[in-house]
Amino acid sequence: MALPPPPSTTPGPDVALRARAARRAMAYVHRAVGPAGVPSAEMSLCPGFGQSFDGARARGRLREVLGVDPGFDLDGEGFSAMVALALLAPGGDPELVRRLARQVETCRWRHRYRFLPGPGGLPADTDSTALTLGALYEAGLLPAAGLRAGARELLRSAAPATGVPRRPAADRDAGAVRPGVFMVYWEDGEEPGTLPRGRKQDPVACANALYTVLLADLPGCDGVRGVADATVGFLAEHLTSGRFLRGTRYYPSPDAFLHAVSRLCARFPDTAGPLTAPARRALERTGTGASAVTGSVLEIALRVLAADRLGVTAGQDERRARLARMQRPDGSWPAAASYRMGRFPLFFGSSFLTTVFALSALRPARPAPTVPPPRTGE
Repeated sequence: MALPPPPSTTPGPDVALRARAARRAMAYVHRAVGPAGVPSAEMSLCPGFGQSFDGARARGRLREVLGVDPGFDLDGEGFSAMVALALLAPGGDPELVRRLARQVETCRWRHRYRFLPGPGGLPADTDSTALTLGALYEAGLLPAAGLRAGARELLRSAAPATGVPRRPAADRDAGAVRPGVFMVYWEDGEEPGTLPRGRKQDPVACANALYTVLLADLPGCDGVRGVADATVGFLAEHLTSGRFLRGTRYYPSPDAFLHAVSRLCARFPDTAGPLTAPARRALERTGTGASAVTGSVLEIALRVLAADRLGVTAGQDERRARLARMQRPDGSWPAAASYRMGRFPLFFGSSFLTTVFALSALRPARPAPTVPPPRTGE
């Protein structure tokens, strides 16, 4: 009887396709990140991102279509560079990482980071600050002392237990402010030349802020445990209530929230353990079965990354193959709504943003960064 043929060591067609797609995507990213950094995101007034315009025209479009004025220009946002740094810095090309780091530096105010560079109306926010601090530290570009100082600033943003003023009537859609949970803005009046934004919370921003505070490992710092417990409870409620399916104030897709939570669960299982099981169940509602490969390329990529971190393997090969087949000839993928303004239906996205998420999703699943926590006294 003939022996069966030995198992093939040649990658299957889907594996080879994904590898080629990842190489082409990386080449596109290198072309896109010029000496000045990442190009600013495009904007659209619809979540489907059908018609878009650049930041230089955004303020005029808001006046023309919605009859509102945000009070500042939106050109040159730095958040795209912050997202790219968080995704590409671990093990990334050193020159690419340095360019991204130089760009986000233009958005820094003390230990905080702004969405837009320079003082132009928008103050620094905890989402931008948390993403940037964590990415810089994990890339070896921020010393432990800098990470700790930024983490202490993030802790200062937590809503107080009492004395939270009533929300303005125009901003009631943001929901009740939860005591002890990170807010989006500090609202402490310390940053000059900026407009007050009001006390509000966003589950994605909360997850990112908690990730960076835990990364800083602040032994003996008053308030860490209380804020961590309150924030984990807030995130768990957002998951189990099903509200995550509607997106958040600043992130229109539920997959963006699951991606942020999965980072916490993978890196800090002791603290974020209560989130793991509900996050897996939530992923099953959006990322398996008939919806496994539906949605925008950005949503599929976010689903892949979240599933990897949560230990969900079902559908992953299918999702990655789908991403590879949807790649455009220049190595990119089309723009999709990545984040949005809170008060107005103005959505931000770009081919670059979609591509860095798709590139990260096409790479083999990687463990959490091995950067050790800062040691006491560093």
